[in-house]
Amino acid sequence: MYVKPRRPTERRTRSGIVSHKLSVSVDVRMGHTLFGALGLFSLNILLYCGHAQGVPRPVLTVSPSWTSPGDSVTLTCSVGPPSAGWRFFWYKAVPDLSDYYIYTHELLAGSTTGTEQDSYILHGQTHTAGYACRAGRGDPVFYTKYSHEKFVWSGGVNPAASLTVSPHRLQHFSESLSLICEGNSAEWRVMMADEDGDASPCSYWGEMTGSTCNTNTRASSGVYWCESVTQFSNAANITIHSGDVILVSPVRPVTEGHSVTLGCKLRTENLLYNVDFYKNDKLIPNPVRGELLISAVTKSDEGFYKCRGRKSPQGLETLTSAESWLSVKWTNDEPEESVYENVRMETAADG
Repeated sequence: MYVKPRRPTERRTRSGIVSHKLSVSVDVRMGHTLFGALGLFSLNILLYCGHAQGVPRPVLTVSPSWTSPGDSVTLTCSVGPPSAGWRFFWYKAVPDLSDYYIYTHELLAGSTTGTEQDSYILHGQTHTAGYACRAGRGDPVFYTKYSHEKFVWSGGVNPAASLTVSPHRLQHFSESLSLICEGNSAEWRVMMADEDGDASPCSYWGEMTGSTCNTNTRASSGVYWCESVTQFSNAANITIHSGDVILVSPVRPVTEGHSVTLGCKLRTENLLYNVDFYKNDKLIPNPVRGELLISAVTKSDEGFYKCRGRKSPQGLETLTSAESWLSVKWTNDEPEESVYENVRMETAADG
């Protein structure tokens, strides 16, 4: 029997996983069928094991994943065992809009020859950004694959790239949304990362038309943002709520010293009764039951907010919204977001 192994072919999937396909031609001559079958089986095992020990892909983690302007961010790059002798290289992810979801990589400062430490600190993070890492060792250097990209999100507006959400709030019922990209670019893509951190483009769960992504029923809770060839926009942590009540809160950070009004919205558009608001699970004393007005926002007002109400004055069933983070930024000259959705709220709802 003559066995001729062919070179394995490599195919890269959307998730970056490389699969190998091995083709083997077998010339089985009379009287050697059993030997040929055993030989082919053994060869397949050897070749498979050889490819299973291929180039490793490190895992990148970022902390924190949400930042305020000026925060420091720590990147950590982990390579599976054995881990000795690696030097680590750190990259900024640059969107490549020629494909639906790929990035090129630019070395970060001080990373040309790699670092001995498996962590890298970014100081003064200002806007949403993506990062990747890889490792190398030996002479000549053997490099790992690039890690999958990880993102550091900021709600702060980048003048060169901004995201607007319509309807203008962070929580939504199962409804169509419009995600609008604006800034110094003629070409955009909208991205969403789910709770596991897996990112996907608008084409997976909506339709991209020009600079606007309109979602369909496949849209889900996650972090949404815009990308141009050079910029990332502000990010919005959007919750798609299956319940009957949502919190109405601004998409972008509120400037310190400005006012903000939070509302509680019922799916049926009817009035809610006995509405209360909570910050970090603590009831907020509030003389006006239908809405929560914070007249002069400070950093101490940052936190997770939710609302709770009843469908009728004497109703026993309470309806509670999901939580959303209210972000506060330092006073600056950036134009303040001033248009919030008009929600039906009346003091008569207290009944």
